[in-house]
Amino acid sequence: MSKLQNAIVGGVRTAMGYVPSSWLPGGTPDPLIDKRVALGTQQSRIDGPDKVRGAARFAAEVPMERMTYAAFVHSTIARGKIVQLDSAAAAAAPGVVLVMTHRNAPKLALPPPIGLTNLKAAGNNILPVMQDSEIRWNGQTVAVVLAETQEQANHAASLISVQYEKAAPRTRFEEGKAHAQTPHSLMIEPNRLKRGNPDAAFKAAVASTDAVYRTPWHNHNPIEPNAATIAWNGDSLIIHDATQMLNGTAGSLAKVFGIKETQIHVSSPYVGGAFGGKALWDHQILGAAASKLAGRPVRIALSRASMHRLIGGRSQTEQRVALAAAADGRLTAILHHGYSVKQPHSACDEAFTLASRSLYASDSHDIVQHTIDLDLLANTFMRAPGEAVGTFAIESAMDELAHELGIDPIALRRRNIGDSDPVSGAPRSQAT
Repeated sequence: MSKLQNAIVGGVRTAMGYVPSSWLPGGTPDPLIDKRVALGTQQSRIDGPDKVRGAARFAAEVPMERMTYAAFVHSTIARGKIVQLDSAAAAAAPGVVLVMTHRNAPKLALPPPIGLTNLKAAGNNILPVMQDSEIRWNGQTVAVVLAETQEQANHAASLISVQYEKAAPRTRFEEGKAHAQTPHSLMIEPNRLKRGNPDAAFKAAVASTDAVYRTPWHNHNPIEPNAATIAWNGDSLIIHDATQMLNGTAGSLAKVFGIKETQIHVSSPYVGGAFGGKALWDHQILGAAASKLAGRPVRIALSRASMHRLIGGRSQTEQRVALAAAADGRLTAILHHGYSVKQPHSACDEAFTLASRSLYASDSHDIVQHTIDLDLLANTFMRAPGEAVGTFAIESAMDELAHELGIDPIALRRRNIGDSDPVSGAPRSQAT
């Protein structure tokens, strides 16, 4: 977010400070404190019998008349443009209904980015979808084939020949660090946190640790692949989707196709695993566009290979964590700096430094995160965004500090857990 948006969020938080605590979840008295559930007992699931019998219909199992099946052709370069695309053999292959490329795709608006400024959006990758010949990442869809069966669509897609004019891609994390940006905020929190005097704390520390921790790229791999069954009824769009964001998907598709949100019906009664990866990606937009051209329903079930090329995951990170402590193990300084990948077209930060602000009490903090722009698929939410890789780094550093001090690692952690958030001063949850 920008400095202005940071100021607005800060103002809202200040105003919330004047709201009586009894009005808020976790307040005093907590309105939920007397609620009870039957923990440790067997609970029936309403959808359990249907799932066990195989009667529960997921996104790629909804029947429709005159169904067609989609296969995608992906770019094999990370940056450049298409100079020749030969789809004649594919169009003539048995069972083929349509071959869609940037040359015949309908005019589509940019997908709106998910975020607090647009609550009716679900887009993670907010680049043009099959609107020109430009290639922006390796795996971008360059052709969609519709056929009477999935096997026919897959075969026809293999017949498409594409030639590219390559440009020098930016894909190296280490090289990208030299051109990294420092955003004003991460997940509506100010990015830079400088509190107290960490430099003096490190000089005076009885014990300290300073190390760099690296985590790799992570990809989504739920049991159910990203999938959708799509049809047009006149000017209305029906999409049976594997999505975690019904309203956001409808709002996004309305803007992409230039129609009213009331003209779009999105259903998703069952999702076979998601963890942040099932929102709006190119495959739903391409499926709806191809369905409009063909005048027939379209079913898309991404292969595992296509999922890795079209569905974002968690960025690679590099994190430096340094801790300073007194003789009794009390933290006097926390430093957490690092890098992750976030392109301008990506809506999601991998805000790994946020965990270091609240996990442990400390007299001082020096925290900041830098982002790298590479020619890669956009990031997206992934189970515990930011915290998963961020806590790996901070907790590894705590283990190393415990060894340095000769203190039990659990005892060290308990010694540094305060009664309130060390930065905001907000009280800890009653659950702790």
